[in-house]
Amino acid sequence: MHALHGLKGLTTCAEECGPEPHNWNQVQNDLVGAIIAAAISMSYNDPSGRRETFTETFHRRTRRGREASAPAA
Repeated sequence: MHALHGLKGLTTCAEECGPEPHNWNQVQNDLVGAIIAAAISMSYNDPSGRRETFTETFHRRTRRGREASAPAA
């Protein structure tokens, strides 16, 4: 997220990253790395139920999931 924010101009990071600006290849590489790390950590955390855990968490974090689980008004 840091590289994406830097690329979009939302943060300045010259002190942390040096004078070279971020680029889309770097952002994509960082995002794919985060996805791989999350998938590996999920398999360690819940090896037998990782698919169910992912499905439930994904549903809860989407708008449709939040709307479905919200109390009726």
